[in-house]
Amino acid sequence: MRKVLAIMLLAVAPFLLFAGGSSEQNVKTITWWHSNSGILGEAADALVEEFNSTTGAENGIRVEAIYQGSANDTLTKVRAVWQAGDTSQLPDLVQLDSTGVVDMSTNPDIYYVEDLAAAQGDDLSFILDHALESMRYKGKVIGLPFNASTLLFYYNKTAFDEAGLEAPETLDDLIAAAPLLTQRDGNGNITRYAIASVPTTYELCSFIGMQNGLSYITDMSNGHDGTPTRTVFREEGTLAAFLTKWRELYQTGGLNNLTSGVSAEFAAGRTVSMLASTSNLTSVLEAIDGRFELGVASVPKVDENATGGVNLSGGALFTFHKTEETESAVWTFMKFLTSARSQLEWHIATGYLPVNRDTYNMEEYIAHCQANPLFQVASDQLLASNPKVVGLWIPSAYQVYYSFQSNIRSMLENGGDIEETVARMADEIDGYLDEFHIQNGD
Repeated sequence: MRKVLAIMLLAVAPFLLFAGGSSEQNVKTITWWHSNSGILGEAADALVEEFNSTTGAENGIRVEAIYQGSANDTLTKVRAVWQAGDTSQLPDLVQLDSTGVVDMSTNPDIYYVEDLAAAQGDDLSFILDHALESMRYKGKVIGLPFNASTLLFYYNKTAFDEAGLEAPETLDDLIAAAPLLTQRDGNGNITRYAIASVPTTYELCSFIGMQNGLSYITDMSNGHDGTPTRTVFREEGTLAAFLTKWRELYQTGGLNNLTSGVSAEFAAGRTVSMLASTSNLTSVLEAIDGRFELGVASVPKVDENATGGVNLSGGALFTFHKTEETESAVWTFMKFLTSARSQLEWHIATGYLPVNRDTYNMEEYIAHCQANPLFQVASDQLLASNPKVVGLWIPSAYQVYYSFQSNIRSMLENGGDIEETVARMADEIDGYLDEFHIQNGD
């Protein structure tokens, strides 16, 4: 009997091996380039593992997630492949922040996610309006929002309570509170600031965007209707309105013009408030380690008419024209990453805001916010904001960033005139835009 069984096994072994090989060959592997590290990397790996063992296994799809460094490093690698002309080396899916949109919008191989969804008989109605607007380019959604965040006001609630203060609702409130929060030693040297910040593009998208219910830094709706041709903050007076308040804050002595290490200064108690992304919430809590009670609030309004709220920023998932089989597999994975359940897991692990509108109604999400009320503040601020308040998509993004930073800091420290500072920034940024359009034959 044993001899018979042995002979039978030997006879069918080649067929078993062939069947196994055939099954393995039927699994479609897709590559995902991303920039998630630390807590974010762990959360991304967990989602990929979950997909591969559930939805992926059911549909014959396997995802290979490849860390490519920072968001800028990832963009550089995509750009290098694209410029080399070997599109076969492009990843099936890439995660980029908003600075990558300018490149993606001119990439002939990009597959707008709105078109991809339609080709799969689907749509993007499950995505929050604010998230869709954050990735809309010339009327169509170019990338699928994934790691969404907004600007948030972080404050040392222990210090605020000791001073008898609530979180500021306006910049005037912050100006009034600054002297009560600032501390000096016996020689008059400041040992604790009320706030540390030098506003750049990220902060100004909100501080300008919120004014009059909705405002922009440039024409073309901050680049979402096409490449900007000029700034509009000078003629509309929005940057001057903000800088007037910001200079008043600086004149209290409570504003530290710090351009790096702000989170570390905050965690150490050397500044009692800061502006940072909602995605920093988890890491800030870990850095504080219970030394004081953390508070978070909406970004202070420039004035009572600045009702537009904040823009949604962060990153999105971009894909390229491939075979129909690959495109179908990519869409299956993209839907998994942005499903209500996955976005709940991603939010809890990282602090990023859910982009799936149904996540906000899940019992688990509501329970999580009740147990962790700081997270609720971020989502409340987002949902109360105008979805049309959007980030800035502009060529020469880093030069624009440093133009804001250097000019604002110089104005404060050297007593510069506000109107002259605004004019200088407008001229610099308009110059970058003119140069871009000339180089591209526009």
